Amino acid sequence: MPVAQAGDEFDRLSLSVNAMLDRIETLMRDLRQVTTDIAHDLRTPLTRLGQRLEEAVRSNADAEALRQNLAAARGEVDDILAMFAAILRIAEVESGARKAAFASVDLGEVVDTVVEVYRSSAEEKKQHLEHRIDPDVGTRGDRDLLVQLCANLLENAIRHCPPGARIEVSAVHRDGWVEVSVSDNGPGIPAEMRDKVLQRFVRLENSRTTPGYGLGLSLATAIANLHDAPLSIMDNSPGLRVSVRLIARPKAPQASHT
Repeated sequence: MPVAQAGDEFDRLSLSVNAMLDRIETLMRDLRQVTTDIAHDLRTPLTRLGQRLEEAVRSNADAEALRQNLAAARGEVDDILAMFAAILRIAEVESGARKAAFASVDLGEVVDTVVEVYRSSAEEKKQHLEHRIDPDVGTRGDRDLLVQLCANLLENAIRHCPPGARIEVSAVHRDGWVEVSVSDNGPGIPAEMRDKVLQRFVRLENSRTTPGYGLGLSLATAIANLHDAPLSIMDNSPGLRVSVRLIARPKAPQASHT
């Protein structure tokens, strides 16, 4: 809609409508891109699944070989279902329905739990995993989703860092906020890709030979947005630092002794 630059209510209405139309255009473009990306990412596992089933049908091998082919086919199905589960999880978070159940969350306990779960994975890659937690780091939110957020960030660091890398997970006070971050000294992400990797199905590896569908950081971003928590990707010199700033839980008043 044209804007006459008169500054009156008709201009304000035109600006509002134009902003709404821009948002609709962005959403439609994103929808087309997601549809294309889903088709692209499904092509490989569906092709492998078809090959496994065809081999099982045509094979004259013994029962053990047939069992192995069917087990491999089941694995492909599980991978496809996991991708759709992640997409639905993102949609659920973005809908905001979980916000009604927000409660007090101990972020120190969340970080400690996630680190202990992933410690063995880091040790298998000979990585050094550390964590730092300030006292009384709390917020209001959905504990399960915040565990998922921390887990996605830590799993991403473990997956992309080489053996011997140092990874630190922290939850510290920052001027009325609690900053939860995962930092490493691995290869990092090029500056021009840091915003793009937060989008669905975006992966740095164009060949897509490593496991995953590029949804981990998208889910982490959706969870951060639900908690009104800015998520930032920064250079760690060397490596990468991903941080989320959550509103700090008000401290409980101290009991009076009078």
